[in-house]
Amino acid sequence: MTDQIQLTTEQQALFDYIQDIIEYADEELIEELDDYGIETVEQFEDAFAGSYNDDTYGSQSPEAQFCEELVSDCGYLENDLPSFISNYIDYQKIWDCELTHDYFTIEHNNTSLFFSRHF
Repeated sequence: MTDQIQLTTEQQALFDYIQDIIEYADEELIEELDDYGIETVEQFEDAFAGSYNDDTYGSQSPEAQFCEELVSDCGYLENDLPSFISNYIDYQKIWDCELTHDYFTIEHNNTSLFFSRHF
């Protein structure tokens, strides 16, 4: 039998909100978010950048998946870049060298949740 974590009113509001976005959300996730300073729905909305797991893109890590989607969403991979170049971009290295300064991850229920540090 596990001890139930008591949530504050603000944490309960956040928990209720993110259950629609992250179906496996639980009280432990709320406490982890709190450790990173995400205590309100507004902060979560500003910080949450997506979730990825190992099954989404096969052999690509969740960090590389996130990086590739971010680079694409920002328009850096427009039609001007030939596939013989874009197929060889090391998204894991971009994550490791550049994006870890602006984002952090929480590993929860076999999924990597990505959050901006600037919320």
